[in-house]
Amino acid sequence: MRAGMVWVTGVVVSVVALMSWAIPARADEMPALKVAVCDPIKILTQIQEYKDVMAKLKQDGDTLTNQVQVKKGQLQTEQDEIKLLLQSSDEYEKKVEKLTEDSADTQAWMQAMQVNFARKQRIADKGLFDKVLKAISEVAQAQGVTLVMNCAHPDFPDSDKMDINQFFQIMLLHTSLFNDPKLDITQQVIIAMDKTYSTSH
Repeated sequence: MRAGMVWVTGVVVSVVALMSWAIPARADEMPALKVAVCDPIKILTQIQEYKDVMAKLKQDGDTLTNQVQVKKGQLQTEQDEIKLLLQSSDEYEKKVEKLTEDSADTQAWMQAMQVNFARKQRIADKGLFDKVLKAISEVAQAQGVTLVMNCAHPDFPDSDKMDINQFFQIMLLHTSLFNDPKLDITQQVIIAMDKTYSTSH
C-alpha cells in the first residue's frame, strides 16, 4: 500500500514538474501584446494618391458626360430633320429607321461606358485599400505593434431622423469604444504613404 502511494506521489510530482516547466515555456513563446488603432477611411481619403486617382476618375467622368451630350445632340438633330419631312416620303422612312438604330446603339454604348467606368472605380478603390492595409502593417511592425484595431465608425445622424433600430446598428459599428490618442497611428500611415507615393512619381 505504502509502495503504491509512493508511486502515485512520484507521478504527481513528475506531472507538476512538467506543468511548471511547460507553462512558462508557452508564455515565453507568446509575444507581448501591443495595441494600436487607426482609421483606414481617413487614411484612404487623405492620402495624395487617392486624391490624384479621384481627380483622374472625375476627369474621365466629365469626358464621358461630354461624349454622352454629343451623342444626344446628334440624335436630337436627326429628330429635328425628320420633323421637316413628309411622313409619306421614302426619305422619312429611311430617317426614322436610322434614328431607331442610332438610338439603340447610343443606349447600348452608354450602358457599356457606365459599366466600364464603375469597374475602373472599383478596381482603383480596391487597389488603394490594399496599399492602405500594407502601409498600416508596415508602420505597426516598425513600432512592434501586434494588433491594430479599426477606429473608424459612422457618425450618428440627427436624433429626429433616426429610429431605435438604426441607433443600435450604428452603435454596433463602433468597434473601438475608447482609445488613448497616443495609440492612433492614422497620421503616421498617411505620412508614410505620401512619402512613398511622392518618391515614385
